[in-house]
Amino acid sequence: MATIQNSTDLLGFLLQQAEVRKDWFGFSQQRLTAISLAHDLAKAHADKMSPGEIVQFALELNEEIYQRIVKKV
Repeated sequence: MATIQNSTDLLGFLLQQAEVRKDWFGFSQQRLTAISLAHDLAKAHADKMSPGEIVQFALELNEEIYQRIVKKV
């Protein structure tokens, strides 16, 4: 099992999964990505966005990533 401590670890894990599994970006991976995105967004925009706005944006961004990048592959 991979240890994920930051965004770089998460990206490495997802890349590894992409090489091994056809369904590499399933529900669990999408949730982990959304959580990681929300934390990164909060660090960068906590002074401009509420926690709810940050989470909503992370979910929308995650869906765009899936639709435009993952699903097309």
